[in-house]
Amino acid sequence: MVHTSFMKVKMSDISAHPENERIYSPSDLSDLEKSLTANGQLEPIAITKDKRIISGHRRYMSMRNLGWKECEVRIVKPNNEVISLIEHNRHRIKTVSDILNEARYLEKELKDTVGRGRNASVGRLGKKQGERVTMVMELASRLGVGTTKLKQLMSISNYAPEYISMIDKGELSVSSAYQRVREQHIKSK
Repeated sequence: MVHTSFMKVKMSDISAHPENERIYSPSDLSDLEKSLTANGQLEPIAITKDKRIISGHRRYMSMRNLGWKECEVRIVKPNNEVISLIEHNRHRIKTVSDILNEARYLEKELKDTVGRGRNASVGRLGKKQGERVTMVMELASRLGVGTTKLKQLMSISNYAPEYISMIDKGELSVSSAYQRVREQHIKSK
């Protein structure tokens, strides 16, 4: 990704990336709004040449809520906007739903480069020839979660999707939800 210099633009000229709200749950902006009020904009919003936000959706919404008319931006030229959007959110505090959404979107974007199935491997940078690479391993690595945890979340999502919102609300842990799914699966055999 190539970055250019910073510049000021009208808030009304830039727009949220359409995939952002499909991937990420709305979050509380009050702390960010307090920081913006006290310190101003510390980090520019990353936008494409078409003025679509790649990084800074929460800052953008906070500034709009505060009535800002313009903000500082930097133009980025991502090779893949969805992958870049997710990469820019690597350190964001995420719900389990956010992680699963990221995994689904990344899987779609990476399917041609990673491959599918238990023994999928491709001559990719950083991997030795013949080294086993699965999509779930690649997704877990890119999302910063353990492979086991991601597999458990995917199982829960597939077999008992109602548990995902319970996990997000803190009513159920990932391990207890996964255990319930396993017990239900064993009973159904």
